[in-house]
Amino acid sequence: MKLKLFLLPSKAVASRITETFDFVWPTAAAIWNLRWQVQGLVSALPGIKEPELLGRFVEGSGIRGANLRRACMDTSWEFQQEQFAKFLLFEFCALYETWCELITQQLSLPASCIKNLQFPGSITQGGSPSGVSAITTLVQNNPSATLNSALHAALASNTKYSPNHLDDLLKCFRYFKELRNCLIHGSASAIQKLTSAEQAYTALTAASLGLSQRPEHIALVAGVAPRPSLRGVVGFGEVVLRLVCTLDIELARTTFAEPNFLSRWKNEHGSQPVLVASADAPRRSARVSILVKKLGLPKPHVTPSFVSWLRTNSLIFY
Repeated sequence: MKLKLFLLPSKAVASRITETFDFVWPTAAAIWNLRWQVQGLVSALPGIKEPELLGRFVEGSGIRGANLRRACMDTSWEFQQEQFAKFLLFEFCALYETWCELITQQLSLPASCIKNLQFPGSITQGGSPSGVSAITTLVQNNPSATLNSALHAALASNTKYSPNHLDDLLKCFRYFKELRNCLIHGSASAIQKLTSAEQAYTALTAASLGLSQRPEHIALVAGVAPRPSLRGVVGFGEVVLRLVCTLDIELARTTFAEPNFLSRWKNEHGSQPVLVASADAPRRSARVSILVKKLGLPKPHVTPSFVSWLRTNSLIFY
């Protein structure tokens, strides 16, 4: 699945999440089938030894140290699903956190954006926007007329672009992030933050998230360790993908994105202006469009002002 995105870290995260989606359910199904096969064989041959068991199911795989009897008979399927869910939860949270840091660096955004990209919108005691509200304010206050007119329409055709759902998507992110923190730390403070995040999350609907269904969660029970849902964490992966796509496309509309575009152009086409000489404006536009697409960007809307901007920045000449 190729998604129209502006920043290279966004493309990398989208690719990684897509690879994970392709891996999850076939792997879960394989574990489920292995459980039944091992249980069936042991039921038929109760005295079978572990080396023979490994020879039946593991030989030739290169896997070492597997304990099939413990994994398939002594461990419940529910517990294994929760373990799988933990791996994915940690992966998705880490991907998004790293993405926030990378795009803040690449676009030379204020350092506060790393945190603001991870929280729903709010207003500080001093009356300043915080969380994603600070990001949307930054986008509104720093528009790039050039990139907006040339690329936004194409980027906005991305099926994951969800500008009207950003705040609720980040409330969802906070719930799963606090769940991750709680699974790692388990402190009273972590439980308290998770409880608050869960209250905000359960008020959301599939429609408010822009999804076909709200990612499943297992409700907290007092005195019981929090548990992740495998199905819910996979749904959380879709939420992270939508956050990355939406925020990438929004930030691509700003003046912060212009130096990134200029740098990528020079890396791809060299530091000298590229000749696009043609007395025919449509042919010149077609040439510019090809040069832009070589940057890994969608086909731009090539306007006279965009051509003039490229020329002013010594990227083309004619």
